[in-house]
Amino acid sequence: MRAQAGQSTLEYVALVLLALVVLAAGVAAASAAGLAQILAAQFARAICVAAAGDCDRDRAPCVVASRSRSADASLRVWLVRLAGGRTVLRERRSDGSELVTLVDSSGAGLEAAVGAELGVGTHQFGATLTGGASGRLARARTWRVRGPAEAEELLRRIAAAVPVRTAGRTRPLRRQGRPPPPPPPPDITFGERGMDAEVRGQLGVLGLRFDAEDLFGTSLDRASGERSFTIRRRNDLAGSVGLGAGAQGEGLARGEERYTLTVDAAGRPLDLAITETRRVQAGAALPGALRRILRRPPAPLHRGRIVQLERHLDLTNAASLAVAGAFIRAVRSPRLRLGDAVAVSRALRVRLDAAGTALERVYDLQASTTGLRGSVSAGPGLGGGVEHSVESARLVAATARGLDGSWRERGDCLRAARRV
Repeated sequence: MRAQAGQSTLEYVALVLLALVVLAAGVAAASAAGLAQILAAQFARAICVAAAGDCDRDRAPCVVASRSRSADASLRVWLVRLAGGRTVLRERRSDGSELVTLVDSSGAGLEAAVGAELGVGTHQFGATLTGGASGRLARARTWRVRGPAEAEELLRRIAAAVPVRTAGRTRPLRRQGRPPPPPPPPDITFGERGMDAEVRGQLGVLGLRFDAEDLFGTSLDRASGERSFTIRRRNDLAGSVGLGAGAQGEGLARGEERYTLTVDAAGRPLDLAITETRRVQAGAALPGALRRILRRPPAPLHRGRIVQLERHLDLTNAASLAVAGAFIRAVRSPRLRLGDAVAVSRALRVRLDAAGTALERVYDLQASTTGLRGSVSAGPGLGGGVEHSVESARLVAATARGLDGSWRERGDCLRAARRV
């Protein structure tokens, strides 16, 4: 009897094991690709963690919404052009935190033009051909805050300290006759320098502008001591055409490349990042009567898309560091150059695809511009202008490629974007 009982027990265990195998096989058959992807991702991340690498770039919080306000002014006397501006940028992230950035910029250079023009907002009148080049300096400060309430308070303190309208709606700056305290020290400081060049022409109702810049920057994270070296190249092509009855159509295409090397407080390379941004926008400036009928704002409203691909390579990995040597030297010691802003070798591109992570984001964009600009020129001349612009962007798509090489949707980012 005891032998039969033991045999029954073994048979029962065998049947249970068989059922589990069949169940596991069914699950695997139903989602073999998904299960394999999850296992590969976790295995790759476990190896990275064991090697004390940078393993969570593809899981970093996304910027789900942003809003910026800018005020810019320029003056040209004879052949000398001076310019300056200030921008306040507010970015909301998928983890609920926010970034607030204040950027001050200035520039000086040479500009020559032939003809006469007048610009009101984005409307241009006259016949001119203008070209110039200038040096540019920018200084930025960024604060990290835990949420909207802290962001609003920080914006009030910034608005009290600097004469510019801040990004977002703020309550009066003064409370019971006393101004708010100055903003705290920033979490990140950033400096940028470089050159920009512009060629623009206006002939009656047709306008065309090409703008390019190469900038080199360095930032410091006060909390971690990490320092980043950046090379940024931007190209803009914009056009406008009069549509009659005071209306005007406008469009802009922008391409930007950003190369960033991040090192720790001791100077050890941590991360290499290559970010490519493509932006397309178009809109129409309508006459006043039509704006009132359509209930459009007085400033011309442009709509567009921003597509951003951000790739990262962990430089704490010895193999990745070895193939990135030339890139690191180029970003640490930047210079103006024709062709690519930074030469990315074939070996580095292969390594980025094989061992790097990537984030791709798509934003809906709304932008409006108001201001006044004019000039009278015949080579040397006199001109200038002021301009105010507002831009808002909202995340509509987000995907990430992990260490296993597979792409997945960033559902956490999209859910956060829908809540904004």
